[in-house]
Formats: sequence, C-alpha cells, structure tokens
Amino acid sequence: MTKMIEKEKKSAKHTKNTKDRILAAAVVLFENNGFEGASVRAICAEAGANIAAINYYFGSKESLYGEVVKSVFHSADGSDSMPLLSENPTDPVTQLCAWIEWHVGRYLPERNSTLSTFIRREIANPSPLLQEIVDVTILPSFKALKEMVTAILPADATDDRISLQCLQINGPTMLASVLQPINSRMPGFQTSGISTEMVIRQAQVWALAGLRASGAEISEDRFPSDSFES
Repeated sequence: MTKMIEKEKKSAKHTKNTKDRILAAAVVLFENNGFEGASVRAICAEAGANIAAINYYFGSKESLYGEVVKSVFHSADGSDSMPLLSENPTDPVTQLCAWIEWHVGRYLPERNSTLSTFIRREIANPSPLLQEIVDVTILPSFKALKEMVTAILPADATDDRISLQCLQINGPTMLASVLQPINSRMPGFQTSGISTEMVIRQAQVWALAGLRASGAEISEDRFPSDSFES
C-alpha cells in the first residue's frame, strides 16, 4: 500500500513537472518565433517531453499558446493587484492614479519585455486566440478603468465619451510598449534615462488633464507634482 502511494506521488510530481516544462519552453519559443514560427516539435524538444504531451496536457497548440499568453499577462503584476473603484468609491481620482501606476508598471518594456513582445506580435499577426486573450487578460482592466472614469466625469457624460477617455488614458502606455524597438533607435527620442516613476506621473497628469478638459471637476492639488523631474 505504501509503495502504491509513493508511486502515485511520483506520478503526480512528474505530471506537474512535464506540464510546467512545456509551458516554460513555449513562453520562450512563442516569444522568439511567434505562434506560427514555434513548432510543437521544437517546444517539446526544448521541454524534454514527448510530442503527444501537448495534446495530453493542453489539447492543442492553440490552447497551449492561449495558456502561455494568459500566464505572461497575469505574471506581469496580475489582476489580483489591480486597483478598483470599490476599494475607495468616494475618491475615484485617487483610484484612477493608482490604476495608472499599476497599468504603466505592467506594460512598460523595461518592466516586462516578454509581455511587450507578445503584444506586438498579436498586433502584427493576430493569433486564433486573440479574442480569448482580450476577454481574459485585457477587458477586465478596462472595465475597472471605465468605472473610475464614469465616476469622475459629469453625470451627463455619454458612454462614447467615457470610452474615448478610457482609450486616451491607455494610449500612451501601449504606444510606449509597442513602439519601444523604434523609439530605442531614434537619437534624441530615446527614453532609457527616464525613470518609470516619471513616466507614471506624466501619464497621471495627461489622464487628469484630459478628464478635466471634458468637464470633470479636478482641482490642481489632485495633480501629481514634479511630473517632469526624474
């Protein structure tokens, strides 16, 4: 009986290790080669696993890719740490600034180059899993952002106006992530010497200024100070 229990423990440990090895190998190969360029055979060779293990543990290459991307997104300061309006419903401006700090830290290439690479690949050549990726990893954060923006803007703000403000708040961060390979090659426009804290403060200033221009009552003392100091 004892031997049987030990055998089951070893089997469970082997299963976990094999699945984890495949996932780790897939992150590297999908990041370097994209969905089409990373073959199942190469992933299994890198993981030291049988080719049949992909179907056994993940069902298909597409499902494996979906798990990889979701894992990369959630590992980048995942949704469990995302600021929510419900945590401080009477002060949506403070929550918005906290959300921006979380969001910028999550997507900047300096903080998470792997995530930035996957974003660029999905924009350039969308995979079959893109809709699922958006639904699971991106949409929840935008819903949280929209609650804050709705609470800050005047009560008569239309849904289109609210959505536009959300997209404008997200834009600078995503552009920094997507365009990093180009920006790093432009003398005079490189941002390697700019601290993440400065980027965060400036993103907060832009967001609050845009909301105030759209009718939100935001006093000067709510704006982050020294936004241009490193």
